[in-house]
Amino acid sequence: MSILETTLSTFYKDKQVLVAINRNSIIFHVLIILVLAGLATNFFTEYQLGGLNKYAAKHLVVFSIVLISSVIWKLKWMTTSLLFIIMVYINILSSTIYLPFRLEDANLNFEAYFSRVEMIVFVMGLLLAVFEKPWHQFVVVGYNTAFIIACAMLYPELPLGKYILAFIMISSVGAVSFFVFNRVIRLQNELQEQHQVVSVQNEELMELTTFRKDIMKIIAHDLRTPIHQISMLTTITRNSKSKSDRNEYLGLLQQSIDKTYGMLDNLLNWAMQNDETLKSYMDINLYELVEGIKNQYSQNLSEKNLSLVNAVDKEFNLFYSKEVFQTVIRNLLTNAIKFSPQNQRILIDNMENESHFSLRVHNMAEQVDEEKLGKINTGQIVTSSLGTKKEKGSGKGLFICKRMLKKNNGGLKLSKSPKGVTAEIQIFKSIPFETNLGLA
Repeated sequence: MSILETTLSTFYKDKQVLVAINRNSIIFHVLIILVLAGLATNFFTEYQLGGLNKYAAKHLVVFSIVLISSVIWKLKWMTTSLLFIIMVYINILSSTIYLPFRLEDANLNFEAYFSRVEMIVFVMGLLLAVFEKPWHQFVVVGYNTAFIIACAMLYPELPLGKYILAFIMISSVGAVSFFVFNRVIRLQNELQEQHQVVSVQNEELMELTTFRKDIMKIIAHDLRTPIHQISMLTTITRNSKSKSDRNEYLGLLQQSIDKTYGMLDNLLNWAMQNDETLKSYMDINLYELVEGIKNQYSQNLSEKNLSLVNAVDKEFNLFYSKEVFQTVIRNLLTNAIKFSPQNQRILIDNMENESHFSLRVHNMAEQVDEEKLGKINTGQIVTSSLGTKKEKGSGKGLFICKRMLKKNNGGLKLSKSPKGVTAEIQIFKSIPFETNLGLA
């Protein structure tokens, strides 16, 4: 099953009825009133003709059942679907259950009574098929078949052909309507699903476009500083007269070029990723990964006389996207250097609990804006703050990192600690059902 299909299955349910009945529909309220009015009229008619006889009692019982069900439904203790089923089936039962008593009535025109019951069964079956599930037709047909057999046994005076004709007509209509309505419902489901797929794809495309625009802004900003450093180092190296100084500057220049190249390579790979490449997971040794990034940032660390302690367990391996981890760690380390005072320490360690693995970056920032930390934790973009040496940022790096981790069953949490700020990368052990591992 594709990611998109998994996402759809989370919030999309197949339609089971041809036409759904709305609880607030005026037509349905009018239908209830008409049914109650018809039952009340039948009761008073029978009562005036013969007092509280068995026919009047039947209409009173049916009226009471429908009235009580309607009140319960109005109080929202019953679904609209159940109320509709009760009203339909009670009409069928009330028309057929008094068959033995009807036969005792000397004034009864049995053929007219039988035809009226078959018409009621026909109409009620169609109503159930349209407004409820089509399989109700089989229930109605089965009950009607039992009724026809009972009529044929209790009233053989009516030609057998009429019973057979009624059975064929009701059964044929029931079977045809079942298959036709089921097919229509399936087509409706397919169209609805296709519409949902297109909507999700449009949202993914818009989100992906915005996402990549943001990444390009980050690339433009993050490369400005290292390229400027390269330019300065080139100038210093060219003007240096000492061979030893020139060699030292060339070494620094090489480091800066390597760092810039690695940053550009990772950012461009990130920007050009699609859903499939983002899920290119592999076994990663996080200690070695942090060591590699630490070497890239040696110059930045030395400029503030900062020490970076890699306290990650050397045996800590994780099956995850290396590109995602590199980009997020680099972003967190950039921020840690940016906000750390001189002559301080940055610590990177790991931990594990029952729900997730964590990689934590601890810095000793002196001024912590807790409101901004809260906004970042809730996925909001914040205005970038100047670093301890007036370093600038885009303000979107952590937002994109958090978003990227979320799409890969992870998270990012920033918290104030007694000695600064802790940024924690969380990789969850179990994948939530609703999690979409795609980019958008």
